[in-house]
Amino acid sequence: MAVTLLACLMLAACATTPPDPRVLDNARIAIERAENAGAIDHAPLELRLASRRLAVAEEELEKGNRLGARHLADQAEIEAQLALARTRAALTRLRLQERQAAYEAFKAELIELYGEEVLQ
Repeated sequence: MAVTLLACLMLAACATTPPDPRVLDNARIAIERAENAGAIDHAPLELRLASRRLAVAEEELEKGNRLGARHLADQAEIEAQLALARTRAALTRLRLQERQAAYEAFKAELIELYGEEVLQ
């Protein structure tokens, strides 16, 4: 009987423990990193999806569904990481285009100064 009473008390303690909001921290940090990198301009769809999933995860956590909240937060984190990766790729493409344009301008200037044979 004492064991049953102890088990009931332990279950009651678990049921009244509020869910830990830190379970969502990794997703929040990943979204913030993506935003700071420029995902709003370069990966808005992925960033929006991550933010929406985080909002739903917050709702699930408030309902006490810690496992569901954790699952959604993990998905939000992955989507935010994808937004960050796509942003970095877009920024790299832009830098490459700028460098290619500078190269072409330099090449044209060399041809103007020294003729076509400078390229050989």
